[in-house]
Amino acid sequence: MLSAGAVFAQSADPGMAWCGMMPGMGGRKAEIMEWHQKMVEKIKAQDAEMDKLVAEMNAAAPEKKTDAIAAIINKMMENRKAWHSEMEARHKKMMEAMKEQPAAKEQPATQEQPATGKKKAKKAE
Repeated sequence: MLSAGAVFAQSADPGMAWCGMMPGMGGRKAEIMEWHQKMVEKIKAQDAEMDKLVAEMNAAAPEKKTDAIAAIINKMMENRKAWHSEMEARHKKMMEAMKEQPAAKEQPATQEQPATGKKKAKKAE
């Protein structure tokens, strides 16, 4: 039996190895990787925009400083709301994909016995 670490170590893209481990995600690695790349690009663009706003704030005359700070806070809130909306949509899509998967049969949890290394079924509590 492979551990999660072993699966990650064997993957060509360790950051995406979890795709095959979650129900409903196995066949969607390319889609997830594309979404991830788009998010990385979006974050870089947002960072560049924030850097620009901070530079403008730092260069602003004292009487314009408050407006520059307000612009930064407004942009931060805009980015945060967009991020939450994106995550909510992704979560919904993931939950729908998981619902489409056939239910796995319940198997008793196991626990390793230190002395023998053998596994035994956990007692129902």
